[in-house]
Amino acid sequence: MTRLVIHRLLHAAAVIAVVATSVFALLQFAPGDPFATSLDGTDVPPNVRVEWRARYGFDLPPAERFTRWAAALAHGQLGYAPSQHRTVSAVLADAMPRTLLLVGVALGVGFALGVLIGLLQARHHQRWPDRVLGALTLGGVAMPEFLLGLLAMTWLGARWRLFPVAGLASEGDAAAWSLAERLLDHAWHLALPAGVLAISVASRVARHQRAALLGVLPEDFIRTARAKGLGEWAVLWRHALPNAVGPVLALLGLALPSLVGGAVLIEKIFGWPGMGLTLFDALLARDYPLILAATLLTTVIAVVARALADLVAELVAPRRKGTS
Repeated sequence: MTRLVIHRLLHAAAVIAVVATSVFALLQFAPGDPFATSLDGTDVPPNVRVEWRARYGFDLPPAERFTRWAAALAHGQLGYAPSQHRTVSAVLADAMPRTLLLVGVALGVGFALGVLIGLLQARHHQRWPDRVLGALTLGGVAMPEFLLGLLAMTWLGARWRLFPVAGLASEGDAAAWSLAERLLDHAWHLALPAGVLAISVASRVARHQRAALLGVLPEDFIRTARAKGLGEWAVLWRHALPNAVGPVLALLGLALPSLVGGAVLIEKIFGWPGMGLTLFDALLARDYPLILAATLLTTVIAVVARALADLVAELVAPRRKGTS
């Protein structure tokens, strides 16, 4: 296990280094800089443009800029975000918890729902519930998240007014509300964006969980459990699921990067003030320090989550010989 942990850490460090270097190199080919819109007007003196770009290091060669950025990063300094008029650390400190909340709720709800759907399909294999749920999960995998988000916002939000279509909380005097009322209000605003992402996760988990369960059900220890008189649901929950959930847990590590990527558009659609919306606005403003830091932090979270998912899969999934 210790060797596996060390291997995962070294692999994670290599991936993070490659992503950081690649993003920095790609940004060097992007036109302009954070001051292109505000300083390139005809009424701005040339010396002002030179002074502002020199102050933030945009007049330096790319190699020197990368060296300075890497050195500052090693000291925990992420730089200044010109588009936000504050430090990058402050921007990320506001946005990251909101994205973690969104992605965490979507991942938890989607995983639980996907496992339940997979169990139902395995229980009713090749019967109408299996076929109906299989068609629904296939549609959930095939439909782009942004399209599902637009449909949810149009019908559940704008037309039927069941949920708010944008924002983190309701406008008004929230200080006068009780803690329970504020939590319910946040959950109400979280329902649509998290629900859209959860549907995508649940569809993928369900299809893998069904396949894993069907691969386990013909095993000898399952026949032994049935011979002891256990009901079909007890066999699925107590014997089949513990031996079939490992690959699905590993799948979550693979799903997290795509989930974070999908959150960029979902946050933009629903106006959720998280990392996705921050990164989207930073791209429009050419705020390169903020883009670099946001991409790097997202990569770190995705890589660490993938490594943890692999380790959990190794620990949770028992050996089949021990359950027979």
